[in-house]
Amino acid sequence: YVKAVKLMNVAGAYWRGDERNKQLTRVYGIAFPKQKLLDEYLEWLKEARKRDHRLIGKQLEIFTFDDDVGAGLPLWLPNGAFMIEQIEALAKKTEEKAGYERVKTPHIAKDALYETSGHLKHYKNSMFPPMELEEGSTYYLKAMNCPHHHKIYLSKKRSYRELPIRMAEYGTCYRYEKSGELFGLMRVRSLQMNDAHIYCTEEQFKQEFQRVNEMYLQYFEVFDIDTYVMRFSTHDPDKLGDKYVNEPELWKKTEDMVRRALQESGIPYQEIPDEAAFYGPKIDVQIWSAIGREFTLATNQVDFSQPRSFNLKYVTADNNEATPICIHRAPLGTHERFIGFLIEHYAGNFPAWLAPQQVAVLPIKDSLINYAQKIGRYLNNLEIRTFVDERGEKVNKKIRDAEVQKVPYMLIIGEREEQNEAVALRKHGEGDLGTFNLQDFAGKLEDEAKLPID
Repeated sequence: YVKAVKLMNVAGAYWRGDERNKQLTRVYGIAFPKQKLLDEYLEWLKEARKRDHRLIGKQLEIFTFDDDVGAGLPLWLPNGAFMIEQIEALAKKTEEKAGYERVKTPHIAKDALYETSGHLKHYKNSMFPPMELEEGSTYYLKAMNCPHHHKIYLSKKRSYRELPIRMAEYGTCYRYEKSGELFGLMRVRSLQMNDAHIYCTEEQFKQEFQRVNEMYLQYFEVFDIDTYVMRFSTHDPDKLGDKYVNEPELWKKTEDMVRRALQESGIPYQEIPDEAAFYGPKIDVQIWSAIGREFTLATNQVDFSQPRSFNLKYVTADNNEATPICIHRAPLGTHERFIGFLIEHYAGNFPAWLAPQQVAVLPIKDSLINYAQKIGRYLNNLEIRTFVDERGEKVNKKIRDAEVQKVPYMLIIGEREEQNEAVALRKHGEGDLGTFNLQDFAGKLEDEAKLPID
């Protein structure tokens, strides 16, 4: 049956992982029933290495790490910071249209907050160690935003007329991932999360839940994500009171509500037992990059537990009190994981609106720098991100460097272009596109350069 075998790697390893034992040789290999399948896999592996977000992230100066800062704590360079700002701007405009309000919360809180939420009981091993302060209080770096948002909900009395309340924040969280599990931007200890919590009535739940899923689909279209599935994670009844909050009736009711909402939306999903959050069922959004690698992008969770733990209430139409349902949602996940995915998905060839630099103006000799600068000022005034390469290099070198930096458009400036107030246009990965009037080119690029939201 095995007809194609390939030796992949050789490494040293101590017997049973104990360095006091003899060192052995570990041989890694792979086998397929057909040579064609092996060839396809090796080609995929080659492409995956070319798209490695760690390599491209360094090449394009998007992010870096430093030992003095610490493992799993990325430093965003100017290009990466720009990408973050663009994604945030897209998310904020999308959420503003969908009725979200933005809040801000601190990076730390007292242990009492996480005792109430249940995170210290169920999640403590993933949190940074406590900080003991002189005043006798114990603080933790926040690993999640939801307890802080619940406190904002509690800041005043709520009425059914206010619901649903959609509370959004790009909050920074800290999670103590084990050092062996850290991997580039995909597994980090500091993460900026596109987070929101929706407080709604039971009657409003289905519509709110489906609207969140519709927002996912909107983002998939923007970022050219064609392959996805939603994993509906449910609880294990045998682990109630241990892994999951001990509310069997609420678990059944909430899971049935989520299941119906998914079925009515027509979105493909898989049901996965024993992978729910400790406070309720959740949807994990699985997406595939352009080369077929699977990523967990985002989550959509239903919480019936924390609203009760925090005693969240609203006044009903008949002047009684009721507890809202809370939906935790993060359609774009974290900046870290999402940008890591985008680097691989696009191989660094980002759409113009997301590219840190959209245009490189390349004069072929020094006497043309003034005209090149004039073009740069004109395009930058139109909010088209442009830089002028004034180095005394040959134009082929400038083109090659702009290609390596994956700048979407290059404008080659020679004497003829200066005389005609034109530009010779070159597109990354495609080559020369001909000569254009500057205004015509700018008009073409303006639509590509702006945020992709109506």
